[in-house]
Amino acid sequence: MTLERWFPEIKGKGRTLSGLLAAIYALTAAAFSLFYLYTSGFGLVSSESNRGLYLLFTSVLVFLIFPAWRGAPKHRPSIVDFVLIAATIACIGYWMDQYVPYAMFRVSDPNHWDLAMGAIAIVVILETSRRVLGPAIPIIAILFLGQLYFGPYLPGKLSHDGMSVERILEKTFSTQDAMFGVVTATFATFVFPFMIFGAFLERSGAGTFFMELATALTGRWRGGPAKIATLSSALFGSISGSSVANVVASGAFTIPMMKRIGFRPHHAGAIEAIASTGGQIMPPIMGAGVFILATLTQRDYLGIALMNVIPAVLFFGFILLMVDLEAMRTGLKGLPDDEIPRVRDVLRRGWFFFIPLIVVVTLLFMGYSANYGAFYGTVSTVVLSWLRKDTRMGPRDIFDGLVAGAHNNTSAGAAIGSLGIIIGGVVLAGLGLKFSAVLVEFAGGQLFFTVVLVTIISIIIGMGSSTTGSYIILAVVAAPALIHLGVDEVAAHLVVFYAACLSNVTPPVCVSAFAGAAIAGADPMKTGFAALKFGATLVLIPFSFVYVPELLLMGTPAEIAWAALHYAIGYAVLAMGIQKTEFLTGPISQWRRATFIVAAMLLLFPVLPAVEIAGFALAALAWAPSLRVLVAARRAG
Repeated sequence: MTLERWFPEIKGKGRTLSGLLAAIYALTAAAFSLFYLYTSGFGLVSSESNRGLYLLFTSVLVFLIFPAWRGAPKHRPSIVDFVLIAATIACIGYWMDQYVPYAMFRVSDPNHWDLAMGAIAIVVILETSRRVLGPAIPIIAILFLGQLYFGPYLPGKLSHDGMSVERILEKTFSTQDAMFGVVTATFATFVFPFMIFGAFLERSGAGTFFMELATALTGRWRGGPAKIATLSSALFGSISGSSVANVVASGAFTIPMMKRIGFRPHHAGAIEAIASTGGQIMPPIMGAGVFILATLTQRDYLGIALMNVIPAVLFFGFILLMVDLEAMRTGLKGLPDDEIPRVRDVLRRGWFFFIPLIVVVTLLFMGYSANYGAFYGTVSTVVLSWLRKDTRMGPRDIFDGLVAGAHNNTSAGAAIGSLGIIIGGVVLAGLGLKFSAVLVEFAGGQLFFTVVLVTIISIIIGMGSSTTGSYIILAVVAAPALIHLGVDEVAAHLVVFYAACLSNVTPPVCVSAFAGAAIAGADPMKTGFAALKFGATLVLIPFSFVYVPELLLMGTPAEIAWAALHYAIGYAVLAMGIQKTEFLTGPISQWRRATFIVAAMLLLFPVLPAVEIAGFALAALAWAPSLRVLVAARRAG
C-alpha cells in the first residue's frame, strides 16, 4: 500500500504536491480543521490560541501550496518556503506563549523579543496575502502602517500625531487590536467552521443533489440550464463562502449545458458568475462576510440573515426574469425530457441534505452561537449520509472533508492577518471617522452621492481583494459616513457589503466573471459586462437599503409587504427594459423599452409618492400595447 494511494496529489495555484509532501500538507490541513471543529463544538480554548493557531495554520498551508514566484519549484516547496514556515511557527508561537505575560507585565513596555517577533510576523503575514491575492492587499496594509508613523504629514483632517516604530510594532503584534484582532477572531470562530461544514456537505453529495434538484425544477423551462445555474448557485453558494468557488463547482456543469442549448459563451459564463456572486447574499449562511458584519454591528447573526431574505429573493428573481427574457428573445428552449429527473425522485434520493441546514437554522433560532450550529450541522451531515449506501461518509471521506475545508480556507484566510493590520492602522490613527468626514464633505453632504462614492470605492478596492476583504476595509472607512448621514447602522453596513459583492463582476478586474469566462471559453471583459447586465439590480440594491429600509424588515408588516411587491414590479419592469422584450408578446419597440427603463428608475427610487405614481403610470403605458394584443387574441380564439 503506497503513500500515494493514501495521499493523492494536492493541487494549488501554481504548485502540485505528491508523495510525502502531499501527506504533510493533508495531515496539517486535517489537524487544522479538526482543531477548529472541536472548538466550535466545545469551545475549550484560550483566545490567543484560537486566533494564533488560525493564522499559523493558514500561513503554513499557503507557503506549502503557493509558490513565491513564477520560477519557484512547481512540485515542492523551496528553501524560502521552509524558512518562512519556520518563521511563522516561531513568531506566532511566541505570541501565543507570551501573550499573558505581556498583558500582565509588559504593556507599553515591550522587550526586544516582542519587537523582533512582531517585525517577523508582519513580514510573514504580508507575504501570506501576497502569495494568494497578489500585491494589492499587502500594499494597502503597508500604507496604513506607514501612515501611523507619518501621521503629522498627512493632509487636512487625516493628520494625527504619529507613532514610533516600537509603538507600531507593539500595537500591531503584541495586542489583540490589529493582526490578532476582531477579523481574525471572527474567521477563526465563525467563518472557518462553516467552511468545514460546506466541505462536508459537498463531500457527502449535497452539491450534486442541489444541482439535480435545480435541474428537475427548471430544466423544462425555456433557457432551463441558465435557470438551473441560478437556482443551484443560490442553494450551494450560500454555504460555499466564495463566489469563485461556486462558479468553479457548479459552472463546470451548468456553463456547458447553457452553451449546448444556444446561449452565447460570454452569456453562459456571465449568468453563472452573477448567480454565484449572489450566493454570498443568500441566507441562511451568506458566505463569510455576514459574520464580520454581525460582529462589527454587534447584532446577532440570525437577525442579519433574516433581514436579507427579501433582497436575496428579489435579486435571484430578477436574474431568473432576465434569463427567461433572454431565452424568449433568442428562441432558446429547455433541456430534453430524457435529461431531466423527476422532482419526486430527486427528493426521494436526497431529501435528507436539507436537514443539516435545518439543524443550523434551528440552533440559531434557539439562541446558540453560529459556530455551534456549524459543528452540529457538520456532525449531522456525516450521520445522515448513512441513510443511503452511495452517500455514506466513511473515515476516508471524513478525512478528505477535513482536508478540503482547510484547503478551501487558504484563499479566504490568506488576507485575514493583513486586513487586521489595515483595521489596526485605521483604528489606532482614528482614521475611520476622519475619512468618513472627508467622504461626506466630498459628496456635499448628499446621501445619494455618498452611496455612489462608496460603490465606486468598493469596486476599486475589490480589484485586489475578495468580497470579505473589500467589505472589511470599507466597513471601517465608509460605513461611518452613511451612519453620519442618518442611515441605520446595519443598513449602512449592508450597503457596503452589497457594494463589495459588486466588485466580483465589475470590469476590469472581476474575479467571478474571469472564472466563468475561463470555463465558457469566452472573453473575460465581455463576460464581466454581461454579468453586470444580468445582475443590474446589484448596482441598485445599496440605494434601496438607504431609501426603502422596509426591504430589510424595518417597518410594519404592511409596509414590508408593499415594499417587496413594489420592488418586485420595479425589477420586472427593469428586466423588460434591459432585454427589450416583454413576457406576453416578445420583442418591443425602442420607445416602449425607454419607457420601461424610465418607469423602473421611478419605481426603484421612490423619493416622493408622486414619483412612485408616475412610475406605475409609465409602466402601464408601456405594457398597454401587449395587453391589447393579448385581449384581441383571446377574443379571436
